Amino acid sequence: MYYALLATGLAYVAITLMVYIKPINRIDSAVASLITGINRPRPLDYTAILLTRYGRFYTWGLVDLGLLVLRLWVPFTELTLSITLAYIIGGVTRLLVRRRRPYEVGYGKPILAASGFSYPSGHAAVTFSGALVVLMVLNKAVSLILLTEAILVAASRVYLNAHYLTDVIGGVLLGLTSGLLAITLTPILITLL
Repeated sequence: MYYALLATGLAYVAITLMVYIKPINRIDSAVASLITGINRPRPLDYTAILLTRYGRFYTWGLVDLGLLVLRLWVPFTELTLSITLAYIIGGVTRLLVRRRRPYEVGYGKPILAASGFSYPSGHAAVTFSGALVVLMVLNKAVSLILLTEAILVAASRVYLNAHYLTDVIGGVLLGLTSGLLAITLTPILITLL
């Protein structure tokens, strides 16, 4: 567990430094150009908007509430801590990196405008921090559904032109790091309480 935490944390730091040093790289530029150039069917637009609007805090808030109602204290603590860490670390990183969104630098128009800075994707961070925790504690069927939801939410952010690909990759790495950190810290917190 500690090696996985170290690996995801270092990968997150590495991609953050890469984005900070060169905000627009070839991969991000190519993917953003591709996304702005495709003919988007309306049903796919609406699906992506639905995932973006409700896939982060609504879905994961309901999962966390379900764990609380079921009195699954350890998973509830892990999920709450994981999402909180992803949100706080992501917010601090956004203020340090200050990367503008793709549509703000000329890559088409957004389907759904977003506020704040682009890196890392908060949607990807929150959903993947939750997905990691539920993979460890819930049954496989529920876990796979929630992991699929996390992947679709993260993909919707690139599709909607709200994030670059590296924003989402950074968000995924932050989410995994936050999840592993929460799982590591929860036993300590429970013994202190």
